[in-house]
Amino acid sequence: MAGLLARAFRVYADQLAQHPWGTQIVSTGMLWAAGDALAQRVEDQPFDLRRNLLTAAYGSAFIGPVGHAWYLGLDRAARALLTPGSLAFVGGKVVADTAIFGPLHVAGYFTHMTVCEGGTMADVRAKLRRDFWPTFSAELAVWPAVQAANFKLVPVQYQLLVVNTFTILDSCFMSWARANDGWFQRLFPSVAAQLGMQPLPAVRGSSVEAKKES
Repeated sequence: MAGLLARAFRVYADQLAQHPWGTQIVSTGMLWAAGDALAQRVEDQPFDLRRNLLTAAYGSAFIGPVGHAWYLGLDRAARALLTPGSLAFVGGKVVADTAIFGPLHVAGYFTHMTVCEGGTMADVRAKLRRDFWPTFSAELAVWPAVQAANFKLVPVQYQLLVVNTFTILDSCFMSWARANDGWFQRLFPSVAAQLGMQPLPAVRGSSVEAKKES
């Protein structure tokens, strides 16, 4: 198993050196598709191929190229301002990644999936009002620690690979959160009430899907 993984990494590294953009686009799309497939398995619903392809498209069209450019640019900016490897260098990159790329990623995914499933901009705004902050807050419980180790220990050209490895679980969560409107209110109603979040009826699925069923 270890030998297989080592060979797979060598192939990835070779392709990344020769075709960096294409490698990031293809590998990210595949991992997002895997994450959505896992999310659908958790939901115990019939497999939705269209949803899976839309999720893969988001990974390939946005996270792959934008993430590749982001990590390279973030590293160059940090090296110009801070001492590489220092606490300030790693911490600054984590703060920038969390404050800029994190919200863009969550909002971009909800917008992409809602629009591609036939939703309007009003549906997008409703989804973001309802689920952006709970979802982003859940992401904050994991990604800063992952990125601190990533920025400290991993060469910049492989940092997106580390992110993509964790993306299988992250995209599973994101896909589940996208498909279950008001998930925080449903799982934690008392906390949601204390935060002033309005309760929702116990209807499963996205707002777009609910409209189509009505």
